[in-house]
Amino acid sequence: MFDNIEVYAGKNAARIIMESGLNEEMITGIAAASGGPKFLALAGFDNIILANWFKKRKKPLFFLGSSIGAWRGAAYACKNPVKAHNQLIESYLTQKYSSRPSESEVTVESLRILDEYISDSDINHILTKSHVHLGIIAARCTGLSAMNSRAALAASFIPSALVNIVSRSLLLKLFGRTLFYDRREDPPFAFNFSGKLRIPLTADNFRQVVLSSGSIPFVMEGIKDIPGAPAGTYRDGGLTDYHLNINFGVDKGIVLFPHFSSRIIPGWLDKNIKWRKHDPALLANVLLIAPSRKFIDSLPYSKIPDRTDFVTFTDRDRLNYWNSVIDKSSVIGREFIEAAASGRLKDIIKPL
Repeated sequence: MFDNIEVYAGKNAARIIMESGLNEEMITGIAAASGGPKFLALAGFDNIILANWFKKRKKPLFFLGSSIGAWRGAAYACKNPVKAHNQLIESYLTQKYSSRPSESEVTVESLRILDEYISDSDINHILTKSHVHLGIIAARCTGLSAMNSRAALAASFIPSALVNIVSRSLLLKLFGRTLFYDRREDPPFAFNFSGKLRIPLTADNFRQVVLSSGSIPFVMEGIKDIPGAPAGTYRDGGLTDYHLNINFGVDKGIVLFPHFSSRIIPGWLDKNIKWRKHDPALLANVLLIAPSRKFIDSLPYSKIPDRTDFVTFTDRDRLNYWNSVIDKSSVIGREFIEAAASGRLKDIIKPL
């Protein structure tokens, strides 16, 4: 019946669902990971959730995202989130680059996407009226890692990668885990961030913050001089929090984590460290929904989109492939909504 989704629950989330099932009022927060084009495999899920849940919400819904997850979060927080989300997808699909794009070219194209799906009035709504309280993670870089020179950046990443193998906590001393947040209420996860690296979102810094959270090293320019933030260059939030292996600070309620994988990779530099796994204790209140192996096998090329697609395919073939994934992805949302509404979610959850 629910062949296209896999559902994983932390200890507390599993207990809540086993005792009481799941409805939208139980959701305290939403997590959204980095991953570039991988988010297209969740496009249908996002649209179905936005069309069916949270429309009459009064209490805050705390959203925490890094990189493309932050971009999704900005759409969730808009007055018309379905419209904003669909515009994000449409603008994302129309990316076009030269054969060897510079960091500047990719940055300009990313800003075009941002401007097309988030207007100034959207920003005002997000910061003053939205029931979604947006939290965005970026990585503060200083020294060599703050420079836009590829050579300097490479020189900074070699020791960083070695440090990360030894300890993630040491890595977080090199890259400052930074939270930009909705100032209307301190989010429950704020304690994970140093006091000086908790910066309120404002109309003056909003676009730069969203852009910085997705500023992939060696692909885009870092973002300097963000209003209200300490000096430094701010880069992709995935450097510190690729898949959000973080304590969300939720004692009651559930953090919904729509994810494109059943694997949670803590940081960007952990992608090839197979033994670096998530900490179940941090994710006790998390409910993770991911596409199943059967769903992935049903996609063209039996994989979800990723950044290599820009090189592997012509623009036409890439768009055909990505649109097929988007069309198919609705089944993930439909199956999840049905499982929750029918009370059968408890029958398919696995330990996270």
